[in-house]
Amino acid sequence: MALPKTENEITDRLNRFREELAAHQVDGALLVQTVDVYYLSGTDQDAHLWVSSFQKNPLLMVRKSILRAKEVSAVKTIIPLPSLSHIPNLIKKHTRRLPKRLGLEMDILPAGLYLTYQKLFPDTEMVDISSLIRRVRMTKSSYEISRVKMAAQMADVMYEQVPSFLEKAETETDLALRVEAFYRGKGHPGLVRARGFNSAIYYGHILSGENSSVPSSSMGPTGGKGLGPFYSQGAGKGKIARHVPIIVDYASNVEGYIADQTRIFSLGTLKEKFHRAHDAMLEVQETISRKGKPGIRAGELYDMALQIAERAGLIDGFMGYPDPVPFVAHGVGLEIDEWPIIGRNSTTILDEGMVIALEPKVIFPGEGVVGIENVFVVTRNGMKKLNRFPDEICIC
Repeated sequence: MALPKTENEITDRLNRFREELAAHQVDGALLVQTVDVYYLSGTDQDAHLWVSSFQKNPLLMVRKSILRAKEVSAVKTIIPLPSLSHIPNLIKKHTRRLPKRLGLEMDILPAGLYLTYQKLFPDTEMVDISSLIRRVRMTKSSYEISRVKMAAQMADVMYEQVPSFLEKAETETDLALRVEAFYRGKGHPGLVRARGFNSAIYYGHILSGENSSVPSSSMGPTGGKGLGPFYSQGAGKGKIARHVPIIVDYASNVEGYIADQTRIFSLGTLKEKFHRAHDAMLEVQETISRKGKPGIRAGELYDMALQIAERAGLIDGFMGYPDPVPFVAHGVGLEIDEWPIIGRNSTTILDEGMVIALEPKVIFPGEGVVGIENVFVVTRNGMKKLNRFPDEICIC
């Protein structure tokens, strides 16, 4: 099914990307990463997308399936790609010349594929355009924001069900099963895409008590035991106990667009220190969302978060333990790890239309995690929260 207003939406994206290419003196870009191809063409089929900085009409070269691509893509020129060796001739026929400077997504491109392109374009300079496409994707259109908002609404409805899920769930994986089944029933594709190398995301993390403080290779502040060394993060087989924090950090997804949300639950009362720490994280959220207006540098917002955590005596467990992540918020859209990053020394200047998941959290080693995560849109008056489910710890 094609996206509403696909042609105008994608034409605008292509124009902004071409402007970036031209500004950096890149003749054209050959895009292969599924999300980038989808963002600029409207299809996720196995394809190479050629975007020229000096020609308006892009070229979509499809390996499989061209029939599916033609059904949904807004690109007007869609042709089959029998093999990679045909790419130079197809580009030359379309553009009437080969590029002198060819842009590639070098942040995620496999080395073997890069070497293949070098052989196919022996007289062409290869340059990295990953930052250019990520910068274009960083500011969302009204259509994209509407999809993230729908995903946030999906999450709100799911979180309303968690107390009833906890009545029957005995283990973390049991709770995860119920949450995932609910999401799938609401149209979640069961996939949360991430751009980071070697990043595998399965919805997110559902953790309880001591297990939630177990470190892992997760790109975020929490880890968890997981099910074994083959995937050592997220929900494990541990039983859900009473009077411990239960963290549900599960991303929703509507038509590919992600809303990342976290809430804390407990079966019975919690120690007062957990409530105090959670309140401090709510202060971080309130401060950053209020100060996060267009024109402010992202690094300044991160410094504000550190100051609040330090004043509350929580700096040691802030954003992870023993290996804290150097950020407090990240962009979301078609991927869960988009730009901008509100993190250490970040020079990104906030602008209207950026969509950010703000996730201040505190880890208490051997005890649990508290904190919050909501999705915000940067507006001229500050950051507007899209989620509606209450931020406070939910005692069941």
